[in-house]
Amino acid sequence: MTQTQSLPPSPAARRGTELPRIMGTHRPSEPVVRALTGSDWPGYSTVMGRAFEDDPVMNFVISAPPPVAPRAGRLLTALAASHGPEAIALGAFAESGTLHGAACWTTPDHWRLPTSAYLRFAPRLISTVGIRSMLRVSVLAAIEKRHPSEPHYYLAAIGTEPKHQGTGVGSALMRPMIERCDEEGIGAYLESSKKTNLAFYHSFGFELREELVLKGGPTMYLMWRDPR
Repeated sequence: MTQTQSLPPSPAARRGTELPRIMGTHRPSEPVVRALTGSDWPGYSTVMGRAFEDDPVMNFVISAPPPVAPRAGRLLTALAASHGPEAIALGAFAESGTLHGAACWTTPDHWRLPTSAYLRFAPRLISTVGIRSMLRVSVLAAIEKRHPSEPHYYLAAIGTEPKHQGTGVGSALMRPMIERCDEEGIGAYLESSKKTNLAFYHSFGFELREELVLKGGPTMYLMWRDPR
C-alpha cells in the first residue's frame, strides 16, 4: 500500500531512541502493543474499517452504498499517512501476530494537516468517499476550529476489531501514550463520535470539554486530559 510509505516504522527517528517491541506497561492478559511497520498497514485498513463501520461520523462522511468498512479503512489509512513522520501508529497484536486493534496519534503541535497534505491526498479521498461526500468532509473543519491550542498528543483514531471489543484491546492501545503524556507532562486530546465511548475515555482521565453538533450531521464529543 503506497499510501503508507511515508509513515515511519516507529517514532524512534524523531525521539532519538529506539522503542522497545512492547510499548508501555504490558499485562500478560492483554495483546502486545508495538509501533506499526510497513507490512502491518493492510491489516490496519481492514481492522479500522470494520471498527468504524457503524461510526456516525464515518457514515455521515461516506455517503456511498454499503459496505462502509472498506471505504472507512482506506480513508483512515490515508489520513494516517497524511500526517507523515508525525504519526505515532500503534497496533495491538495477539500472540499469533494477528492485529486486533490499532490507534493513530500525532505528536504535540503537529495535529493540523498542512495544505500540501490535503492537496496530495485529495485524489485518494475523492476516490474513497466520492465527490459529493467531499462537501461533507469540509464540514469537519468545524471540529478543527475547536482544537485546543495547548501542546498535546492528539488521538486521531483508535479502533478494535468488533469481535475483540471488550477484551482489553482498547485499553492496551491507550496505556502507552497515556504513560508518555504523564512522563512528559503534556496533555492529550481526542474527539469521540460516540457518546457510549465517553466512559471508556473518562477512565483514562479524559474530561468532556464540548458537545459539537456538525451541520446536518451527528454530534462530536471533544475531550481533554491533563497530565498527571
